[in-house]
Amino acid sequence: MAALRREYGLGRETCYGLIRTLPSLRVGARYLILRDDLERYLEQAAREGRDIRREALAAARAAKDPAGAGGGE
Repeated sequence: MAALRREYGLGRETCYGLIRTLPSLRVGARYLILRDDLERYLEQAAREGRDIRREALAAARAAKDPAGAGGGE
């Protein structure tokens, strides 16, 4: 995660969201994603003018609060 943050200048929450958005593998405490997948995602987001920080935050929130969890009406 530190290498991803350092190399791409991404924040912690953005990195966690990307890990949840892209195919990843957890090995011990480390998360592994393919560089090609990450770069393809970033390039496509840039072409489309998408805010990856917003998308990543939404992915991180969805992972923390799955549908129906803890919410009564």
